[in-house]
Amino acid sequence: MFTILVYNDDCEINLIDTMHKSIWDISQEWWKTVTLKVKNAIVFMDSNMAELLHWSGGIEHLLSADVVDIREFSSFEAAGESYKKGVFIVSSALTDVTSEILCDIISHSHFQYVLIFTTTSPLLHSSSGESDSDTVFEEMEEKVLEWLGNMNYTVEITHIPMFAAEVCPGMFITPTFSKLFPIMASDVKQIVYQYRSSHHLKDTKQIERLKDIEFIHLPNSLQKQIKMFASGLHAMLQCLDVREDVYSIGHMSHLVATELDVYPPARARRKSVQNRASLVLIDRTLDVASAVTYQVDSLLDKMMNTLSQLPGHSSDRTVNLQCLSHVCSSSLPVLLPGSLAPTHCLAQPTHLIPLVMKKQKEAIMDVNRKLVETASAEKLPLNLAGRPGRVTAEQIESTVTLFKGKYSLIKKHLDLLQTSLATSQCMKHPSAGQHDMMVMTEKNLMQTIADNDESAPSATAILSKLMLQEMQKSRMDEKALTLDDMLCLITYMYSIMEESDEDENEETLLREKFIEWILQESENLSPLVKQIVGEKVTESIVTDQIENVWQRLEDIRTVRDELQHFRSVLDPGDAMTPASVKSLLRLVIEKIVDPAKPDLPDIECKSGGFKDLLKSGFGFFKSSGKPRPGDSPLLILFVIGGLTASEVKQIRDVIDKAKPSFEVLIGSTRLSSISSCLESIFISDNVNTFDQ
Repeated sequence: MFTILVYNDDCEINLIDTMHKSIWDISQEWWKTVTLKVKNAIVFMDSNMAELLHWSGGIEHLLSADVVDIREFSSFEAAGESYKKGVFIVSSALTDVTSEILCDIISHSHFQYVLIFTTTSPLLHSSSGESDSDTVFEEMEEKVLEWLGNMNYTVEITHIPMFAAEVCPGMFITPTFSKLFPIMASDVKQIVYQYRSSHHLKDTKQIERLKDIEFIHLPNSLQKQIKMFASGLHAMLQCLDVREDVYSIGHMSHLVATELDVYPPARARRKSVQNRASLVLIDRTLDVASAVTYQVDSLLDKMMNTLSQLPGHSSDRTVNLQCLSHVCSSSLPVLLPGSLAPTHCLAQPTHLIPLVMKKQKEAIMDVNRKLVETASAEKLPLNLAGRPGRVTAEQIESTVTLFKGKYSLIKKHLDLLQTSLATSQCMKHPSAGQHDMMVMTEKNLMQTIADNDESAPSATAILSKLMLQEMQKSRMDEKALTLDDMLCLITYMYSIMEESDEDENEETLLREKFIEWILQESENLSPLVKQIVGEKVTESIVTDQIENVWQRLEDIRTVRDELQHFRSVLDPGDAMTPASVKSLLRLVIEKIVDPAKPDLPDIECKSGGFKDLLKSGFGFFKSSGKPRPGDSPLLILFVIGGLTASEVKQIRDVIDKAKPSFEVLIGSTRLSSISSCLESIFISDNVNTFDQ
């Protein structure tokens, strides 16, 4: 039995007993294993492990363990002659580029003792997947000793399955797999071409649809990434001490579920563990609208879409802390930015709970209240002038500046101060006018698609007209929409359409106007659009690239066509209620907690063995029918490709109202933002992203 932190209806923290550890406790155990070995060492970490550490309490883990220095895992790094102990923490197999970097660092250093921690299982260090852990690491240890130049030195290689980091209680991310994103229908030709080229195949089984793509067809790098991801899920489930029923919605989730089902250590675990859990894997591409909308419930989402990305990170944001220091002035750039992640590793972080679980105005009030209470408790000279019940950015900053230069207090309350400054910087961001315009346009598109009134302008026509208006505005107009905004609106529109009811001529006109706008702005393109069209902007190049964009949009529009219950995320409303978008995650959890226990034809169940086959296929052997995600005491919902805080809030709202008999954990590969989702859809090569 374990005790974890949870929140009640008012987001106040309570302690309850649960049958499993929290993700925070699990991550702390992983890092404790590392810190026991790093005393007096120089530590080299790759970017994935640095981000995982960042969300697990930060660098304090290593500094408190008497680490000498922490450096990037790079061929350009090395240790001086006086440093004899080197520790490497990497998120990949010790092969290929990783092996080369290890060789470069070790060969140019003077280590006598080397420890290597890899999050990749020994089973995945070879293509056969049958490596003995002792053998594969012993062979690598011999190789490292050769790089050290003395076979009498000491080398230790250990697999430590670091996988997840907690954002707030009940919500987690997996930074190592932040680039993992579902493949789409327009990727099929590329996958088939690469598969046939690498295997020298000509006429084989016809592969035309995404559903026809099997694991064997994927490039080796993507196969390996999916296997590593399945291995990480197994490690997390092992720490939770559960055996899982695996469910999937979407093709990428199906591939992951299959690999987890056949992964040898997972099969062994399921035979020996009694506690049960349901793991539901969901593709982000099945609901893009919820990831690119400006109609967000949570303050954390607003921060994700407003504040700049923290350099080198996928899920965190930059918070300017200059007002806390006497060293920096407002005219200087930020030297050491703050962030949203926890800064202490001694207690489970709760500072982001209001940002996730409360409505935006309530969250702002909550942040300000905690800030004022903290300043009062520290006997700082508060000035509570202002309108009661109304909090401004200036009011929050005024209270934060009371801590300026008081570094012991800053360290003590850093999580709260960073959250407060992130709130104020988000509130006064100059893009507020644009955001309001985007929300208004989204609502107009929703209602137009829901009404399906042939006598009224179509959603496509509305966007074409809006585009003409925005093209004529000055770029100095703060409320003017950008090409990025228009791409976001177009993506949102395609994601909520059930089928192609739009006039082809209108779609062609919209595409042509978008191309025209890109050519008009060719000297001032945003990084997003520039990555789409390339450095050389000509009409023919832009036309070709935007054709590819529209193919991806068509993928988004048709991705749910084969679903039954979850085919539409658009609620048309009625005479009293306007149209709205319900996130796919909310629709899924509503079906799971429904006391009528309806059939779930869209949720594929991956059988865990012969016992489950009997259960689902031969009812007379078992009193229970086909397994359902709500049958187990623990339900884990995991989105491959990114998750928004608003989706988490919607899930929690449904759970709090239904009060089911199971606990819920919600996870994803990353915290999603509008920009990250658009990049994953239109820019990233999700088939070959992991090639080294």
